[in-house]
Amino acid sequence: MDAEPKLKGYILVAAVTVFFYDFLCTFPQEVAYVWSRPWSIGTVLFFLNRYLPFVDITLSLRLLTTISTPERCFRRFMIIAWFLAIGMAISQLILLIRTYAMWHLKRSITIFLFCLAFITIIPGLVFAHMEAVSLEFRPVEGHRYGCNIVRARNIGIIAYIALFISETTIVILTMIKASQHLRHSSSSSSWVFQLYRDGIIFYFYLLAMTIANAIVPVLADFQYKGILASPQRVLHSVLCTRVILVILRQRSDIAQRNTTNSYSMSRNSQQPRTEILTTIIDTRIDADIDDSGEDLSRSIGRDWTS
Repeated sequence: MDAEPKLKGYILVAAVTVFFYDFLCTFPQEVAYVWSRPWSIGTVLFFLNRYLPFVDITLSLRLLTTISTPERCFRRFMIIAWFLAIGMAISQLILLIRTYAMWHLKRSITIFLFCLAFITIIPGLVFAHMEAVSLEFRPVEGHRYGCNIVRARNIGIIAYIALFISETTIVILTMIKASQHLRHSSSSSSWVFQLYRDGIIFYFYLLAMTIANAIVPVLADFQYKGILASPQRVLHSVLCTRVILVILRQRSDIAQRNTTNSYSMSRNSQQPRTEILTTIIDTRIDADIDDSGEDLSRSIGRDWTS
């Protein structure tokens, strides 16, 4: 077996292992915090981000373990490319909406993030498709497994540049909001700090993978084009899932603490409250105030998962 298919197989198996391990680790949280919620746009995005990787990694594994004609290779690569591109677009959309909620639905930030999504996600999908249709294959010698790419345009790098711009903008906005909030908060060890910290750390993981995906097609042979696409897809899915579960876990914890106080809350008209789905949550419990004077717990009640 040649080095190229072996390397592709090792990298893909490693990505699949990480995906399934994380899926098993976080599945109980998904059941507890997502399955019981009413359906919404946020719920749909969560499940798409969570379960679409099962499709593209299965197709990728099958491609490496079957003997395929050039025509079949082209069709399967097109399908995989679209699943990868759409999956990462969904992950980016989730991160953008999370940032939108973090900034309390501020109008200027809303317009900015909408424009960012328009100039990064759509061109990313277009250039990913253009690169996929440019792929040319030849029969694999010796009736070996996999596909033999002999030609491809390197315009897919533009999709990764768009991804880089989007991810960098998100982390800058996150760091600005974290600085504002933590500077005025008396609970720097709160779950909000964890959300900021994880978001920034996750960004650097994604940044490293995005840069690698942009460099490999330029420096490596055609056969290695897209060799890191599946790992990046898995990483996007895993990290976005974990960010969402942190938010939902905190919501659930606050709701449970307030369930026993619901009667007194309903009698106290002066007590601040916000409705999250069907649960009344006391926004003064574990509340954090940012520099604009806004209660962070209240803003959580307005985020994208509502």
